[in-house]
Amino acid sequence: MNLIDYVEWRGDLSFKKSAFCDVDALVLCQLSYLNFDALLSADFGKKISLAELWSRFKASDDFERRSDLGALISRQTVNLLEACAASKRFGKIYASGYVSKIDLQNEEQFSALTFFEGALNSNPFVAFRGTDDTIVGWKEDFNLAIDESVPAQRDALAYLEGTAKKTRGKILVGGHSKGGNLAVYASAFCGPKCKKRIDRVFNFDGPGFRKEIIESEGLKEILPLLHSYYPKLSIVGMIFRRAGDYSVVQSGAQGLMQHEPFSWFVGPRSFKTVEDFDKASDFFYKTFNEWLEGVDKEKRSLIVETLFKVLTAGGAKTNSDLGKDWFKQAAAIVKAASELDKDTRDEVIKLVQRLFELAAKNIVENKG
Repeated sequence: MNLIDYVEWRGDLSFKKSAFCDVDALVLCQLSYLNFDALLSADFGKKISLAELWSRFKASDDFERRSDLGALISRQTVNLLEACAASKRFGKIYASGYVSKIDLQNEEQFSALTFFEGALNSNPFVAFRGTDDTIVGWKEDFNLAIDESVPAQRDALAYLEGTAKKTRGKILVGGHSKGGNLAVYASAFCGPKCKKRIDRVFNFDGPGFRKEIIESEGLKEILPLLHSYYPKLSIVGMIFRRAGDYSVVQSGAQGLMQHEPFSWFVGPRSFKTVEDFDKASDFFYKTFNEWLEGVDKEKRSLIVETLFKVLTAGGAKTNSDLGKDWFKQAAAIVKAASELDKDTRDEVIKLVQRLFELAAKNIVENKG
């Protein structure tokens, strides 16, 4: 049973009959990937139900464009909204506080919205969107390896604190992929009044954090509230160090596609879990993070800047762009790579060679 099956099967049960659970949290986090521009207000005083939101979404003049979420986000997300709107459980959930921004200059992709069980501004669920189809969004993810914080993290912190000031009651916070990282970061570093109201933090296969954040007092304070969920073969969630308790979820997909929430198996009130990660996840976690922690900031920056300079050489702004005219994009990428100055090329090659050396070492150790 996947997320849509869950909504259709459990949708006749109100939250009074069956309390809010971790699967409900993932449903709302997945909805945050949808484009609600001009359909949903940033004003908490202008909430609308998911039933009304679906009506607006399907009646929009650009329905097909809105429904195309790019190469990496499943179009089933549109079907999920439709299923939620038709259900008793989700149809009367209200949404507001919608913000979405792409800032190419500051290399930021950020979006969030807030859900409520009723029309009152109480007990909000804050959902942060993960990385979308934009290349700038992926660049910002890589910038996590360089900067103490990235713009989306700082905006997530401001959004959570702003939501706390405009609402009352307990606060739930969550996100999938980068959205999970934002949820943890904002919860860890918000002010004491806001933090005191946080009841639970949901991280769905989001990247972790560098050592200095993992060891910060702010993050340690929310560990009892935080639970992370990763598929059996996780790559995104293995980037940087994990924090807090976690569960490993069974997925019906292969390889990297296990990151896709619609591949996760769910039951009546929780996910179908397995005992531990696939060996490939553990291998990547150990190898990548050992390598990253051995590379200084200047060299990490060199790798990221070089990679995205080459990827965007053909003018692509989204991952979908990279695939639309692959021959043209590939030619531009090869040309850009060949034009790198010798010092940059040699340094990047050395850093990549070091990654492969660590991988080989860990393979030998695992066999031993």
